Amino acid sequence: MIINNVFARDAGLDACDAAIVSRQYAQAVNIAGQHASQPEFWLCKGRAQAALQQHAEAEASFKQAIALKPQGLDLVSAYMLLGHAQQTTHNTTAALASYQQALVFSEQQNMRRYVRIAHNLIGEAYYGNGQYAESLQAFQAGEKLALNDDERADSYVHEALSYQQLQQLDHAIEYQLKGVMMLRKSAAPEQYAEGSLVLAQLFIAKKDFVGAERTYQRLMEYAQENGGSFYEAKTAIHWAEAKRAQGDTAGAETLLAQAETISRKIQDDELTELLARVRAAKP
Repeated sequence: MIINNVFARDAGLDACDAAIVSRQYAQAVNIAGQHASQPEFWLCKGRAQAALQQHAEAEASFKQAIALKPQGLDLVSAYMLLGHAQQTTHNTTAALASYQQALVFSEQQNMRRYVRIAHNLIGEAYYGNGQYAESLQAFQAGEKLALNDDERADSYVHEALSYQQLQQLDHAIEYQLKGVMMLRKSAAPEQYAEGSLVLAQLFIAKKDFVGAERTYQRLMEYAQENGGSFYEAKTAIHWAEAKRAQGDTAGAETLLAQAETISRKIQDDELTELLARVRAAKP
């Protein structure tokens, strides 16, 4: 999630941060408790509490950090972390208010990267609340601040999600395709693969089986060329579903057999579950 990259490490917080990195969350809470006058430690404490699923306590810690008047990135981080804690408990109104504060302070300090992150967090909150037009506007604002292919890809796929929910499939396909092209150039292979699977499903939703077939074919070749057995099988499973939808049961069976061979070899739970679901479905 975006929020995982927001909190800036500080040399004076190495012990607390290290405890979080090593998942020693109770230890981090204990360390932070020894520095109650410093907002940075309240942020560390809140992050540890959030990891422990102590969401009310985490929210209180982030509010205490803000009350101690942090400066610069710490202030922006505090509002972003507070918003995330509030969003976790489905308090979208409060989360949006916190993210808006993070946006205001980021803009005041000309922190372009964090202005973009704030827009995306606002977009995610609106999206989770079913306010898709508002989420699209926020993601579009974030896209304008993207500085590299990774950031542009992130914006495009978020915009595609909003367009899909708004039943604007042409725009959803356009932006998902742009995102996938960026992901192929700069992202991890699994990100490109997942983005391609989403693109294929968008084509299918529009009854554009030619587009879906092309997408699955490209992804299959990519997985085979890059040693991605898992995604070779996952692509075959979803491609088989598309074949069935077109009445090509023989083609679907060939793909499922391919996936089953790989699944038996790598023993992956997700593939096993997907195969069982597809096999159980009526052709």
